[in-house]
Amino acid sequence: MLTVYHGSTYRVEQPLAGVCRPNLDFGVGFYLTDLKDQAIRWALRTADIRHEKSVWLNIYSLDIDACRNSSFHYLHFTTYDAHWLDFVVACRQGNVIWQDYDIIEGGIADDRVIRTIDLYMRGDYTREEALSRLIHQEPNNQICITNQKVIDEHLHFVDAILLPIPSPSKEIPNADIVMQGKYYSIVELLATRLHISSLQALDIFYNSESYQRIVHRLGDLYLMSDAYIVDELMRELQKRQG
Repeated sequence: MLTVYHGSTYRVEQPLAGVCRPNLDFGVGFYLTDLKDQAIRWALRTADIRHEKSVWLNIYSLDIDACRNSSFHYLHFTTYDAHWLDFVVACRQGNVIWQDYDIIEGGIADDRVIRTIDLYMRGDYTREEALSRLIHQEPNNQICITNQKVIDEHLHFVDAILLPIPSPSKEIPNADIVMQGKYYSIVELLATRLHISSLQALDIFYNSESYQRIVHRLGDLYLMSDAYIVDELMRELQKRQG
């Protein structure tokens, strides 16, 4: 039996496979992970986006061996490779190839990966360029159950833990070496993107709304990659200039 988790703003004792929004990585299904921290981060992010005050870590026991050895169709991506990329892009474009499978497992397209996929789907990256960037990413884990029968027969609810929501007023100390290093990387990346000096980029960053969100830990921007934060800064600048 495999212990799996589902982060949510609700206690989910009776999961349904057909109610999630469309065009996700692995199609329509009930999404789980065997990584506890990943589920917690997802629950906190969902609560922040929806302005919810309850954060739940739902815990289940999945008989994964029975799923793999039965008549159910199980698809497993072990790396961010061409097959994973093609499948995720197809699902995000509304293709229903996920309907050929009952369980799909593989890496999640989080903020480290989603920018590459977006640029590839937009035509800014060739398939080869996208793959060359994905190959260096260490896959995390998500399991999508698309068949309700799998849930009913092999997924068993264990418990649900109500999690504390971090205080948004907690500041990151100025002496935090890790964050200071992150700030430096963001500034250098922004300077390169805008073709400006590091001093100009530094001024933009420290006077931005994004910086305030990071310092005061408003939402989960401080957890995002440097490239993602620079994209947020670019959107902020574009908004200012109309």
